[in-house]
Amino acid sequence: MIKIVLPLVAASLLAVGCTANGSPSPAPAPPVTSRPGANATSAPGAASAIGAATPTTPAAPATTTATTGGGAVTTGVSLRPWTTGTTTVTHTPKVPPVPVVTRVRYAAHPAEGYDRVVLDIDGALPSLTARYVTEVRQDGSGNRVSVPGAYHLLVVLNPAQAHTESGAVTVSGIHRTDLAMLESYAIVGDYEGYVTVALGLNGKKGYRIGELPGRVYLDVRR
Repeated sequence: MIKIVLPLVAASLLAVGCTANGSPSPAPAPPVTSRPGANATSAPGAASAIGAATPTTPAAPATTTATTGGGAVTTGVSLRPWTTGTTTVTHTPKVPPVPVVTRVRYAAHPAEGYDRVVLDIDGALPSLTARYVTEVRQDGSGNRVSVPGAYHLLVVLNPAQAHTESGAVTVSGIHRTDLAMLESYAIVGDYEGYVTVALGLNGKKGYRIGELPGRVYLDVRR
C-alpha cells in the first residue's frame, strides 16, 4: 500500500452545518432496532433516527489519518479524496466512555454538487469504515433490511453506540430525506460497540468523508 500524506485542510472549508433543509424530518417508518446485549448471529450492519439542528461554529480541528480503497493516506480535518471504493478512518479513543452517535442530519449542497450527511458524536471520534454493499442486513439478527434507494453505502463506526449509558436510544429507524442523491438513511446496527448506518442512494457515485470535533460527515456526489 502506497501512503501519501497531505497537509491539514483549513477548517473554514469544512462548514458542516446541516439542518434537514429547515423543515422537520419526514415521519419515520417503523424503526429497525437491535437492543444492546441481545444475542447476535452476524457482523455489524443495522438502523438510526434523525434530528435536525442549527449549524454551530466548529472548534479547532484535530488531526486524523484515513486510508482509502486506493491505498492513499490523508492526514487532517477533512479527508478529501473522492472514491467509490472502501474508505477506512482509524482512531483509538480511550473507552469508557464509548462515543455516542446522538443525531443524524442531512442537507443538499446543489452548488457544490453533492448531498451531505452529518453524524453528531458525543465523545471522541470513533474509527469508521464506509463501502458500497449489494444488500443491507441488520446487526445481530442478520435479517435483511429494506432501505429505500437503488444503491447502498454502509458506514460502520467503532467503538460507538446509539444509546446512552442508561439504555435510552439516541438514533434509530429508517428515514427518507427527499434529497437528489441521498434518498434515505437507516440505523441498522447498535451492537457490541458498533453502530452501522446505511445510506440509500439514487446512484453509485463518488463519496468522501470529513471530520470535525464532535461530528463526522459524508458527501455524496449528485
